Amino acid sequence: MKLQKLKATVYEIVKVKTIRQLKIKYEDLKPLDMRCRSSWEQALAIAQQHQKEFTSWLENPPDEYKELFAEIDRISGDYDNQLAKFKQKQQAVLSIADDLEALADEIQGEGDRLKHEVELAKQIAQQADLN
Repeated sequence: MKLQKLKATVYEIVKVKTIRQLKIKYEDLKPLDMRCRSSWEQALAIAQQHQKEFTSWLENPPDEYKELFAEIDRISGDYDNQLAKFKQKQQAVLSIADDLEALADEIQGEGDRLKHEVELAKQIAQQADLN
């Protein structure tokens, strides 16, 4: 594996972008000289080992964490339900707002038409008074 591919693989596994972030995330990497290929190979091995350990832990976490995860799942489900309800209400409000805007436009048009009729009526009345 080329050195660039090796580095990219390590960064991808660890989900970091710099050597500094890499060394902060994994204390075991601090003494390594990342200018050397062998250090990157060790970093890959360490990252893969940590990833396996974490995956194993996730598959069978301690009971206290299982309870927390269950609570998180429940709360997340409640949040999703509330969010769905909110989105429905939001759509209803937007629909009502659109209807109100259309009604306001219609009433404005009707008002303009009536105003024009009143002006015409005044002009006709003035003409009638002059005759």
